[in-house]
Amino acid sequence: PVPLNTVALLKACSKALGIGPHHALSIAERLYLSGYLSYPRTESTKYPQSFDIVGTLRDQTQDSRWGSYVSNLLKAGAHVAKGGIDMGDHPPITPCRHAGTGELSGDM
Repeated sequence: PVPLNTVALLKACSKALGIGPHHALSIAERLYLSGYLSYPRTESTKYPQSFDIVGTLRDQTQDSRWGSYVSNLLKAGAHVAKGGIDMGDHPPITPCRHAGTGELSGDM
């Protein structure tokens, strides 16, 4: 996955989902507090050396919507993106666990 900082998250939410920045950050913070997302307020765009990309992706293979895509990424050999900046605050925003269909609703 491409490392995502707070600004990139807000831009993606706006462009892809039509969600404003305040609302997007509110949702991201609730996902964080529920254990689905890493801390959403970060300026870092570089994964730490300890980042487990295979484990992070493997957890998403069970999803009926994108699981086969993720499985193909793993078969091809997933790699942590090179480059980016470690601002020393928090790592980039990443999924922490899979959310099954119907597990989240409304603004989550």
